[in-house]
Amino acid sequence: MSVTPKNAVVVGAGLVGAVSALLLAQCGYRVTVVEQRSLRNKDVTALDPMSSKTIALSERSRLMLEAADLWPDINCCSIKSVHVSELGKFGSVNIRADKLNMDALGFVVSNSEFELYLHQRMRNESAITLIEDAKAVSVEHSEEKVCLGIMQQGTQQSINTDLLIAADGTESVVRALLQIDVQERDYNQCAVLANVMTSMPHSCTAYERFTGSGPLALLPLAASGKSHLYSMIFTAVEKDIQTLASMPDDCFLQLLQKRFGGKLGRFEKIGKRFVAPLKLVVSKNQTVGRCALIGNASRTLHPVAGQGLNLALRDVFELAACLSAEDIDVCEVLENFSTDRRFDQQLVTRQTDLLARAFTDKPFPLQLPASAARRMSLFLLDTVEPVKKSFATLNMGKHVSLPRQIEIVPLERRRRFD
Repeated sequence: MSVTPKNAVVVGAGLVGAVSALLLAQCGYRVTVVEQRSLRNKDVTALDPMSSKTIALSERSRLMLEAADLWPDINCCSIKSVHVSELGKFGSVNIRADKLNMDALGFVVSNSEFELYLHQRMRNESAITLIEDAKAVSVEHSEEKVCLGIMQQGTQQSINTDLLIAADGTESVVRALLQIDVQERDYNQCAVLANVMTSMPHSCTAYERFTGSGPLALLPLAASGKSHLYSMIFTAVEKDIQTLASMPDDCFLQLLQKRFGGKLGRFEKIGKRFVAPLKLVVSKNQTVGRCALIGNASRTLHPVAGQGLNLALRDVFELAACLSAEDIDVCEVLENFSTDRRFDQQLVTRQTDLLARAFTDKPFPLQLPASAARRMSLFLLDTVEPVKKSFATLNMGKHVSLPRQIEIVPLERRRRFD
């Protein structure tokens, strides 16, 4: 039966969950956001730029967020070019925004500042109720409704809703409660995340350097006018995770210098390091009944090429557009959404997985042919313009059309909730 849904629950108030909630509120929903953390206001201006976590957003993501009035007025650094190379091998690829008639290939922003902005927007939105320090403990769903059980400070309560969106991360509790299985690939790698300072300025260039133990990425940061600061993603074999976490800063900087080389001069300083194992996690179903998985709850990708968040945002905007219509069958809309988004999701997942595995050293006798294939890939990317453009197009999310335009409902026309 076609009805106009009124209520939605979003579990998880990270970037993906917060954007989902704000878009649904703009479409006229009354939204309850359930977050396990306590979201206290922070003075992010006092944060040490050397320790601030960052995210990379494509130009397409910026356009979508701007169209929905969700692009934050915070300090960010544009990426004007991307330099791709392989350790110990000749040849490299340089992808430039001006060659593609673009102002920027993407943007690097502070995760903390962006979250703070979105959380403040949620608090200012009358259609959104934010429940903090709460965890999902049960889910019951039928064709007519969803009942989410949550635990908050020792007290259990139930929330009835027309729609449930799980944006609660790789280890999604809601996904487990819905008994949705996942497919996993363990890369046997770990990622070291930190901000580093170099002796030479970055000139808004991002670097992707493939090494035998995995990719090394450096993303330019804008922090208090400094142009020597990068966000680093250092991939290594998983058995070294404890060593890399406890290694003195000067020793780690020496290792980083050895892996990257002298193109940026000396690596002079490093902030707090965060170390985590890497694996590919893909849910076998993205939707079930009136419930949908979004972001890392649906698929967690290897950080190479920085595609995970941008793919998730395309999912979020398309889902909101599908749900913005009047008189819809929620179950049917979610099923169609899952089918329509499959091409983009599978293409990006395959590309990311291929890059993560192809540029990792192989055991003998696969080592030589794999190395030759990598050199040929970089050669083609650098010399054949259509190949380079196609690669850039995919990484910027321009291989698919923009999600359908979301019709933002003015406040005076939004549904009245009694």
